[in-house]
Amino acid sequence: MKINVFLMLVILLTSISNAFGQNEFKMPSEDWTLEINLDEFKIEKQAYAPDSTMFQLSATNKKANINVSIFIEKMESEGDKKDSRAYYWSKAEKSPLAKENIKTYETDQLAIIEHDTKEYNGQIVNFHSLNAYLAKNGFWMDVHISKVGYSKKDKKIFKKITDSIHIK
Repeated sequence: MKINVFLMLVILLTSISNAFGQNEFKMPSEDWTLEINLDEFKIEKQAYAPDSTMFQLSATNKKANINVSIFIEKMESEGDKKDSRAYYWSKAEKSPLAKENIKTYETDQLAIIEHDTKEYNGQIVNFHSLNAYLAKNGFWMDVHISKVGYSKKDKKIFKKITDSIHIK
């Protein structure tokens, strides 16, 4: 019987405290941190793989109805932000969720893909998704920001979050 990789992640919040706080996330073997402004978010789950080659975080801002997830994974090759985007997007494209209005672009630190899903299972959802990709020392990162019921007024908070993402 195969066990899903996510099921193999060990929740370390009870045994290891995150000494870097709400907005900084560090892989134990590395001397850099991923920074992202999650001040208005509640961290729901934070987990490392037993060998510290993978990290996953889920956070929600109930007031704005926005979800953020962070996925960091040690890869076989170094790569850059565009390689990270190509790798993770190739997986996302296979999901059954329709993707409309796909926009791909880069900033100094990030390779980004944004897309919308207007309808899912016959229901209007107005789902907006933004994935920001990074790479450092062979670790590839996917920061996913999403919201059901997205409208143009939400663009400002998505930008605020995206602008706060960087490696220090």
